[in-house]
Amino acid sequence: MAINGNYVVRETTANLTRNPTLSVASVLTVFVSLAIVGTAVLVRQGAQNMTERFEGGVEFIVFVDADITQAQLDQVREDLENNPRIKRIDYIDVEETWADFREIFKGDDAMLENVNKTDLPTSFRVEPVDKSVETVQELVSYYRKRANVYEVTAATEVIRELKGMTTFVNNGLSVFAVVLLVASGLLILNTIRTAMFARRREIEVMKLVGATNWFIRVPFMIEGLVQGLIGGVLAVGFVFVARNWLDSLLNRSSRLTLLQKFSIESGDVVLACVIVLLTGIVLAVSSSVLATRRFLDV
Repeated sequence: MAINGNYVVRETTANLTRNPTLSVASVLTVFVSLAIVGTAVLVRQGAQNMTERFEGGVEFIVFVDADITQAQLDQVREDLENNPRIKRIDYIDVEETWADFREIFKGDDAMLENVNKTDLPTSFRVEPVDKSVETVQELVSYYRKRANVYEVTAATEVIRELKGMTTFVNNGLSVFAVVLLVASGLLILNTIRTAMFARRREIEVMKLVGATNWFIRVPFMIEGLVQGLIGGVLAVGFVFVARNWLDSLLNRSSRLTLLQKFSIESGDVVLACVIVLLTGIVLAVSSSVLATRRFLDV
């Protein structure tokens, strides 16, 4: 028996309106679960962009002793310049060090009054050839042991903490999303099975007059697909809202300056939207197929 387009549209509409409460509950659950999926993708991509930018621009700072002589300073400079693993160095003299100190502790009069310019160690800002965290850490460990070096600092520990934090957040969102996706699938399945149960006598008659399983199944499958698509479209809209909200929260807060490199590119938003829609379609179709199998065995 051939499938008629008008029949499919009519039956699908009837199925959706027959149980409006269940249909709305299914759509809302799909929306919430897919919105969390989209947010998790945005967080993962933004965190990846942030750590890549940190790693791509990692420098370490070699502070020399405050009472270092010019000859000793030249020796440290030569040691850095002759290292094949180092790409570039910049010397921060006393005046620039003092200006940075005053900027950092602006408003802290006690600190500014008790520290003299000559008390501050000058430093070399070093850019390595290989900017991976592992290489920077090796160089930091090496120069900490060199003569006339007061301290060596780098952002490697911060990067590790950022990776750990974003991984934890993303894993939590992923687990929550999976739970809600399962709930969404069960709701779609239950909605379709309820509609089929209400029409089980009609389905029996249709089979007796020669209707194929697919002829009966298609309207119900499209019902599930429509629920999944509506929830997916709503979730796509939420993805754009979430992108703007994350950018506003992290990039405009003076208390979160460390996270101002957290950025979500347009390609990341497109990726999140594609994943959301595909997940919604797969969820709806698979739930519909499972739901239509039982009441066709008459």
